[in-house]
Amino acid sequence: MAKTMSDSSGPDSLWQELGRQLAGLRAAAGFTQHSLAPLVHYGRSTIANVEVGRQRAPRRFWERCDEVLDADGQLTAAFDQLQKWRRAQRGKNWTTQDGVGASRASQLQLEPSEDEEMHRREFLAAAGALAVCGAASVASATGRRISLEDVEEHVRRTARLRRLDNYLGGADTLRLYEAEVRATMSLFRTASFSSPTAQALLSLLAEQTQLAGWAAFDAGDHDYATALFTTSRPLAVQADDMALAANALALLAYLRASRGQPDIATAEASCLPVSICVNPAVRALLYDRLAFTYAVAGEEQQAGAALNAAHEALTETQPDAAPDWAAWVDHDEVHIMTGRVWSELRRPLRAIPELDGVLQRIDDTYARDKALYSTWLAEAYLDAGEVEQAAVILDRSKRLCTGVASPRPGIRIAAVRRRLLPYEGKVMAPEILP
Repeated sequence: MAKTMSDSSGPDSLWQELGRQLAGLRAAAGFTQHSLAPLVHYGRSTIANVEVGRQRAPRRFWERCDEVLDADGQLTAAFDQLQKWRRAQRGKNWTTQDGVGASRASQLQLEPSEDEEMHRREFLAAAGALAVCGAASVASATGRRISLEDVEEHVRRTARLRRLDNYLGGADTLRLYEAEVRATMSLFRTASFSSPTAQALLSLLAEQTQLAGWAAFDAGDHDYATALFTTSRPLAVQADDMALAANALALLAYLRASRGQPDIATAEASCLPVSICVNPAVRALLYDRLAFTYAVAGEEQQAGAALNAAHEALTETQPDAAPDWAAWVDHDEVHIMTGRVWSELRRPLRAIPELDGVLQRIDDTYARDKALYSTWLAEAYLDAGEVEQAAVILDRSKRLCTGVASPRPGIRIAAVRRRLLPYEGKVMAPEILP
């Protein structure tokens, strides 16, 4: 957008002009709308609409296009010029209408939030398109040929990066996990490979998308996490990885239950029939999360049955190693969930023994998880009438999660603290309340 914008130019024509500039740079760089979409983290339809002026994009969209198209900031500069012109026009309109002038207008938020116009979830539409296109079509791409061994190296890298979740919150890890998704999507665009390798790549992409979804959930971005989990499932199905597809449903159900909106149908659908052979750790994980959904819904009998199924799964012989995304599930994890379930159901005499023993064995370096799980122990003690003990545990939980880049422990602590407030100055001294 080299020419100067005049006051007579309409906003629609200016957005169309900026869109035409994008289309020209894209074509000159050899990209189609479809191939550009995953690299700038937006859907193909978004790029098509922006190029003809039907949709307005935020600054970060133009920054990413500049970076991918090696455009030396031309698009971002043009966007900034357009925004400057719009602010000037709005200032004039304000003065004309009531004579107050731009000084009053500057006190108002005249420009819409970028997130109101577009959301990074559109990036997931590109990932979902891979499943629709099918492995056969991406396998015909030209470029460096990769093998199953190459994919395995990416799988091992993803496994190593997953370990960061033990010590860091989702706000710290989300961008890193998103970068892994982008790297795998780039392989679909630039590499060539056999059908078995394409299938392995789809499975890896589904797994990485779930990992990014978990980080988004942990960071408090529930809409984005939902989009990621939803997108991962068709990828896993096409990769014929039914366990990973089931985990997508389990993650969705767990997210909703954590928000107090139990989705029993989705949680039940995640539990694969016994006829489908999956690793015992996977089966335990699926039943673990099903039990939590039942508990939040107040379904005690069903929750108990799901917990029993989770415990029984871990007693099965494991001929093969569990997939890395489920390898962390062990007896301690199921005992923790058992305690959380009974705490949710207000059964403290069952909850306290399950939680207390395992929490003592968890090192404080796992600060987020230990702080989070401790809130259910505090609630169980409160339900048992041990108010001061509940306050002490809650205070310990608060100190543990200081500085953790996840809002989840803090939300739980605040909820339990509200239950403790009526006891302040009565059953316990005020200074005990965290």
